[in-house]
Amino acid sequence: MIRDWAKRLLIKTVLVILSCAILLFLLLPVSALDIAVSPSQRDVIFSFGQVADNTATVSFTITNYENTTVSGDIDISPTPPARITITGPSSFSCDAESTKTVQFTIAALPSPSGEDETHTFTLDIGGERVTVRVTITYYARIEVTPSSIDFGRVSRTQKPAETVRFREVYGYKDVRVNLAQSRGNSWVTVTGPTSIVVPKGGYSEVIFQLTPGTPVQNDYSWTFSLSTPTGHTTISQSSISLEVYMLLPAKLGTLTDERLELTFDKPRGTVSRYERDIYVRVRNEGDETMRVSSSIESPSGGISITIAESPNEIAGKSSKNIRLRVIAPYDAPEGTYQGRVYVDAGATAGRDTAEITIVITWPVDFTITPTTIDFGSIELQERGYEQKSVSITLTETYLYKPVRNVRFSKTGAYGNWLTEELDFLEIPPGESRTVTITIEPGLEAVPENYAWTYSVGAYQIAAKRVTVTAKIIPINTSKMIEGLQSFRETPLYRAYPSSESIIAQGIELLEEVESREISAEDWGKIPVLMTGTLSLLSSLNDGIVFTEAANYGNAVESLSAASVATATIESNSNLENAALAGYATNIATDAGRTTEEVLRDEANLLELRGWTLKKAVEYALAINDISGLIEDENVLDAALSYQYAAVLYGLLNDREKRLENVYESSLLMNKHDDLVSDATDLRIRAETSIATSKENDLARIWDWYLLVNPYNYDTFVTSYETAERNLAEASDKYTVAGERFLYEQTTEDLDRLQSELRSILLLFFSACSLYAIFFIYAITRIIRGTTAYLKDVYEREAGEVLVSG
Repeated sequence: MIRDWAKRLLIKTVLVILSCAILLFLLLPVSALDIAVSPSQRDVIFSFGQVADNTATVSFTITNYENTTVSGDIDISPTPPARITITGPSSFSCDAESTKTVQFTIAALPSPSGEDETHTFTLDIGGERVTVRVTITYYARIEVTPSSIDFGRVSRTQKPAETVRFREVYGYKDVRVNLAQSRGNSWVTVTGPTSIVVPKGGYSEVIFQLTPGTPVQNDYSWTFSLSTPTGHTTISQSSISLEVYMLLPAKLGTLTDERLELTFDKPRGTVSRYERDIYVRVRNEGDETMRVSSSIESPSGGISITIAESPNEIAGKSSKNIRLRVIAPYDAPEGTYQGRVYVDAGATAGRDTAEITIVITWPVDFTITPTTIDFGSIELQERGYEQKSVSITLTETYLYKPVRNVRFSKTGAYGNWLTEELDFLEIPPGESRTVTITIEPGLEAVPENYAWTYSVGAYQIAAKRVTVTAKIIPINTSKMIEGLQSFRETPLYRAYPSSESIIAQGIELLEEVESREISAEDWGKIPVLMTGTLSLLSSLNDGIVFTEAANYGNAVESLSAASVATATIESNSNLENAALAGYATNIATDAGRTTEEVLRDEANLLELRGWTLKKAVEYALAINDISGLIEDENVLDAALSYQYAAVLYGLLNDREKRLENVYESSLLMNKHDDLVSDATDLRIRAETSIATSKENDLARIWDWYLLVNPYNYDTFVTSYETAERNLAEASDKYTVAGERFLYEQTTEDLDRLQSELRSILLLFFSACSLYAIFFIYAITRIIRGTTAYLKDVYEREAGEVLVSG
């Protein structure tokens, strides 16, 4: 339970609080203004050391929400210290329902302590409180002079020192700087503490002392890092770098082994010895002058090495050469020889040895004679291009050792046309050997000048060059000339003198071919032109020869080929080369004239022959006797003669004569067809008659036909005789028609029929003789049986008489 005095105290407290609240509520509308001030806080920052102006301006905006002008006082609390001043209005007046800006200027002076500080001030503006916070920061900057130290060239006995100054430039506060070595050995030390205080606006100095030890190199460097625990402080350099060039004592550098390859470059015996110089470089890796001495150990085998020139002193960081003279006699064997150079620079600088390797090489080389090969013109033969060969001589020149593994390689189009023949394995010193190079172009060759380059090398010998050239002529001019000349002994030449012009012009053209530069287009025509010329002469001559041999079909074929050859000559006679074009034109003109003469004569001859044969056949048929006709006198040969003549007249473009001969040929062929048709009908009737007789009159036993029934004799003989007459008549018609093969078949059939008839009749008559013998034998048996029977009857009757008597 709550005591009474406590209850009374609690009630009194509640009443006092309620009274105060009611009083405040009643007074508020009367004493407070209906305004607002913004913002509620402004921050002002002063940075001493970074900017020169330490004055700032702040402003606040008063907003009047009442419908009447309001005014009031402005108070600042607490009072700013002496180093900070806030200047601004002490009161304000703001129109109804408007805004007003009040502005304050704040200035600050640095504090002697240099410590950062913050002050907060409250502004009471018409009962509204806002805050201004002033922050003052003090900055410092350290400049390092110098930031890089070069001690220069220092010997081991020197102990140089350098001073570095640290200066604070802003002057607001003291700064502590810490030094720490981050790179380098312990030769450099800092005199005094490694953490120093630099007074504001003042400086402090640090001494760096170099106490070198034993150097092993020239360049040394150190780095000291700089840092500070003081806030808002910058250091112009984050580190201090130090370097020194230490002078090293004289030191002999490592000698490099040297090698001399000595090739005897003169023929053996022409010089007595070979001398060469070789150099050994001696280097002083120290900085002090080095004194040296040298000596030689010569190799064996007659090779000597002497010191031709040697330095006594070598300055620091420099080098000089020892010049050695190597002497080798000309007959020193091939091989590798070892010598040595000893260099002494004293106990401190050191000693070293360089190996001198001398390689003696005997040379080997050869010469080629000739180095240029010209195969000249290579003509197309019957089965390919002609083959040519040239020999070259390889001679060893140094007389030391043989040439081994001679090898040939070539460059140029169609290198497979060239082949080499070697019959030796090596060329002894100073001796010579022969190599045969053969060229045989393939059929793919085109007419032009070809060139190849041979590279001829061997073991230890660089390749040498041999130039090979050849001119390809796609025709065999010599053979063609011989071919043209051969026609001067032919029937064509004797019968037609105009052929001499063709032959002569062709020979002259071929003789000019090799000495002229001919274009590819002309080369495409000349072989065709000359081949056509030879073909023309050959065809014309063959036509004449075949005609003389009565082989008219082959004669017409040859003459047709001659006509084609003439057209070929004409189409390939327009050459670009003026010197050859005249010959080609003359050949074409003479070829046309000669061909026309031969064709005309041959056509007339064939037409006359056809007329002669036709008349002979007509006469034989008129007298109904063909026995006087010779083998060629038939309808077919006559028709073919007219037909051949028509072909030749067609080649001559003689239309009228061609049509006449075609007409005569067609009439004769119709007659030929009629004769062959009639003869064939006769053969068929003969075969039918024979077949019918064999079926009706003869009996067949295996492959044999026999006349066994005498009653069929007459019909059999009549059928075979009729067949004989038909075959004989058919063979005559085949003869007149000119069908030699059918005539021979029919004759064979007739001979076979007659032979068969004779055989059947011979067998028939033989069978008839047997029939007669069997008949007589049967009659005889009948007579004998009858006689015996009668005798028995008689004897039986006589016995009965005796018995009965």
